[in-house]
Amino acid sequence: MPSYVRNALAALTVAAAAGGGLLLPAGTAAAAPLPAPKADFNGDGFADVVVGTPSASVGDVKYAGQAVVLYGSASGITPSKRQLLTQDSPGMPDSAEYGDAFGSVSTVGDFDGDGFSDLAVTADLEDDGAGRLTVVWGSKNGLTGGVTLDDPAPLSEADDERTWRMWGGKLTAGDFDGDGKDELVVAAATNANANSTLHTFRNIARSGPQPAPVKTQLPFRLTHYLEGIVSGDVNGDRRDDLVLGGVVSSLNHYVPGSPTGLVPDAAKPLGAGFAQAVGDINGDGFADVVIGDRGAAKGGRILVSYGSAAGPSAKPVAIHQDTPGVPGADEQGDGFGVSLSLGDVNGDGFQDLAVGSYGETVGTVALAGAVHVLPGSAAGLVTSKGAVAFNRSSAGVPGDARRAEQFGAEVKLTDANKDGKADLIVGASDADGVNSGSVTYLPSTGTKIGGTGSRLILPAQVGLAPTAGLGFGAHFDH
Repeated sequence: MPSYVRNALAALTVAAAAGGGLLLPAGTAAAAPLPAPKADFNGDGFADVVVGTPSASVGDVKYAGQAVVLYGSASGITPSKRQLLTQDSPGMPDSAEYGDAFGSVSTVGDFDGDGFSDLAVTADLEDDGAGRLTVVWGSKNGLTGGVTLDDPAPLSEADDERTWRMWGGKLTAGDFDGDGKDELVVAAATNANANSTLHTFRNIARSGPQPAPVKTQLPFRLTHYLEGIVSGDVNGDRRDDLVLGGVVSSLNHYVPGSPTGLVPDAAKPLGAGFAQAVGDINGDGFADVVIGDRGAAKGGRILVSYGSAAGPSAKPVAIHQDTPGVPGADEQGDGFGVSLSLGDVNGDGFQDLAVGSYGETVGTVALAGAVHVLPGSAAGLVTSKGAVAFNRSSAGVPGDARRAEQFGAEVKLTDANKDGKADLIVGASDADGVNSGSVTYLPSTGTKIGGTGSRLILPAQVGLAPTAGLGFGAHFDH
C-alpha cells in the first residue's frame, strides 16, 4: 500500500461528547431496524468481521496467511471471541505453504442457502501467483470446513510472473438474477494481461463436483489490483448489480443484473477511483454508488452517484476535505477515499458513509491517518452539518497517534453489538515496517461514536505473532 506525506493538519477532530466519543446528528426519519448482518457466520444475529492477514505465518510457515474472524457479541467485536482460519484448519481442502497469502481477499454470502453466512477467501499467491479460492461454510458453531472453487481458465505453468493470474483476486456476492439465492462473482487480478472475464458460481455444493460457473465477458478491462468490485441493487429491480474498477484511467463501471444474470452490454461508465461502496444513502429504495479516489487532486475525493430506475446518476457529486462542513482541509497526500463503508450509524433509516484518509498527519505525526463519517439523509449525503472525523487524538478513540500507522486504511460500518446501530471498525496497516497493524472498534450509541466500549485490538491479542509489516487491519471482508 503506498505511503503519503502532507505538510500540515487543519482542525480535524470535532467536539467530543461527555465521557468521550464524537457527537452524531440527530435522526430525522423514523428509526428502522438494520437488516440481518451480511456476515453472521454462526447465526446469532451479531455481525462478524474478517480481518485478512496474508503476511501472517502459520506455525513455522512464513507468509502462508491467516484470516482472523472476530465474532460479534453484546460487547461488539473482542479479541476473546475469535477464530483463526488457515489452510491447515480442520476440514480445509488445502494446506498452508510458504507465500500463499491466504486471506488477501474475502467476501461473504449464503452460498448454500442454509441461513448461515459463508466466507469466500483467496490465497492470491498460491502456486506462484495462480491463486486459490476457498469457500468456508458457516454453521451454528461458526466457520468450519470448505471447498475449493477451481479456476476455469488457468494459465499454463510456462507463463512467467508477469502473467500471474491471481484467481480469486476479485470477489463479491449478491443475488444478480433475483432468485433469492446468493451467487459468487469471481475474477482474476492479473498483472500484465488484465482479465476482462467474470465467473458467477451458483448453487455451490458442500462436496463433490461444482457446477460450472457462468462466464461473463466484459466490454472493458479490470484493474490489476486486488478487490475493486462490489454489489448492490442500484436500479431498484430487486436484483443486485455490480460496480467494478477498470484499468483505463481507473474508470469504474456499473453492470446491472437481470433475470438471466449480469448484462455486460448494459454497462455504464462511472467515475475514477480505487475504492467502491454501494448502499441506500437517501432511503429511496435505490442503492447509491460511492467511488473513492485517494489520489485525486491534492488529498483525494469521493464521487457519489445516486441510484434510480435507470441506474446510477451520470453526474456524480464530488466531496473532498475542502467541501463546506467536512472536517479538515484538502492537502497533499491525505488519501481521502482510500477506504469506504456504508451503514446506518444513528438508526434513522439512512445509510451513513465512513471514509478512510490513511495519509492524514495528526499534529506533527505524519501518516497517522483519520476517518470521516458523513451522515445520510433524504437529500443524500450531508456535508453542511453533522460530519465528524476521528483520529488517534480524538476523545473516545483508544491508542496514540504514531507515524505511518495509516489509521483508516480499512473501514467498516456494521452492527457488531446488535443494538440497531452500525458501529465503526477501523483498520490500521502500519506501513512503517516496524509495527504490525491493528483493528479499532468504536461502537455507536446513535448519538455518538466511540467512548465507552471502544477497544484497540492488536495482533498478539488474537493469537498472531506481531511481526514487522504484518499488516493486521489492512484487509477486511467486503
